Amino acid sequence: MERIAISLAGHTNLGKTTLARTLLRKDIGVVDNRPHVTDVADGHVLAKDDRAEIVLWDLPGFGDSVRLKKRLAQTGIMAWLQSTFDRWADRPLWCSQKCLENARNDADIVLYLVDANADPATSAAVRAEMEVLNLIQKPVIALLNQTGIPDEERDAALSQSWMHALSEFSFLRGALPLDGWMRCWVHESVLFEKISAILPSEKKTHFERLISAWQEQHHQQVFERAVDILALALAETARDGSVVAKESLLETIGGKLSGKPSAQVEVARADLVKSLVNRSRKAMEEILKVHQIEGMPKDRVDSMVEGLSAKDPNAPPEVWAVLGGIGSGALAGVWADVHAGGMTFGGGAVLGAIVGGVSAYALGQGYKKIKGDDGQTRIQWNKDFLIDEWKASAMRYMMIAHYGRGQGSWQEPIPESWPTRWQALIEQWTKAHEKEIANALTAANAEAISDLLKTLIQEMLHQLYPQFETLPQRNSNRNF
Repeated sequence: MERIAISLAGHTNLGKTTLARTLLRKDIGVVDNRPHVTDVADGHVLAKDDRAEIVLWDLPGFGDSVRLKKRLAQTGIMAWLQSTFDRWADRPLWCSQKCLENARNDADIVLYLVDANADPATSAAVRAEMEVLNLIQKPVIALLNQTGIPDEERDAALSQSWMHALSEFSFLRGALPLDGWMRCWVHESVLFEKISAILPSEKKTHFERLISAWQEQHHQQVFERAVDILALALAETARDGSVVAKESLLETIGGKLSGKPSAQVEVARADLVKSLVNRSRKAMEEILKVHQIEGMPKDRVDSMVEGLSAKDPNAPPEVWAVLGGIGSGALAGVWADVHAGGMTFGGGAVLGAIVGGVSAYALGQGYKKIKGDDGQTRIQWNKDFLIDEWKASAMRYMMIAHYGRGQGSWQEPIPESWPTRWQALIEQWTKAHEKEIANALTAANAEAISDLLKTLIQEMLHQLYPQFETLPQRNSNRNF
């Protein structure tokens, strides 16, 4: 069986195991904020069939690179004696030697993880480690870690600066951003393309076949399933309705004159919101599971269903904006209302939690009254609210798609700086296609909603990451 070995190397405590977890879609090794947590070479199968396998090696980190270079230059009995001594007297240095031995003996390509914030032209550690890597004479791709939120223009400049500063090292074949903390699966595809271009022809064919199957499973199927889940939740929200208990003539007239909902409408609206929050929570749980991310949507969702007893005046406004429906101009007013003491639904206080799919409209104006053939009055979400939820659904996908396993279990809220550009792209696309979106939503057509949402997200990804190639849409295995 042919083996393609990829070794993940870098300075100790820089995030190699975190990145390996992200690529492997599972927790391996130990992640801790201390040096030399990984002290032995750890191999894991990334993809495999009956003809070949791709193995990702998570190697011990570099420590003292100057001493390491001297050790690796030794040969014969002296090298054996020194290695035996280091194993017991200086384990970190011994681990570093094992790292390079693995790469020298087994690796087809070395992925060299670096701190993107370091200056490659002046960093003594980077220069020493590059000189060490030069001893093994294997092709190396530098992976720029700790870049933060992906930014195509900034990341391209970073890559160029690293390649320019290290141009004397001919074995360095590329520098790519890939952060185990914040990344999108698009960056993984770019890395795989780079690896494929470097591999010798006899291994390249196997690699491309295996990676194509891997991407089908971990990229395309996950993308389609996640968006289908969001689309189904949107369609169910559009169909949802809550019966309004019979109002007296006086209550009906009073409500129209005051512009405030009656107690019966408040109760019906509370039921509608509770259903929405439960549905949103379920959808988030399913999407996290599809992405193989552990964790649950924040407990504030449960608190809202039950009726919160205390507000959180320190919660930042972006939490509300991102998780609650990014398109509403009423958000500022709702935020002020919450600070003033919250709002009520049917006597139950709702204080400080627009989470899990509840936007400003849900707290006041996002519903419509209809009278059914059975003579009963119901309230349903109106078109404006559904459009708002559409935008929030696109945002939720983007947040999860950029969530690296380095962050551990799913955590909310996402920092304020994440959605700024995403929000603008979602707003622009929605405005340009509002009629199509509104028709699909008001008809509660899950398939049409899914197709539109997939197109929006793929066009967003292409604008954010021009190297992204649109995935073909497939209509199979849908559960609508």
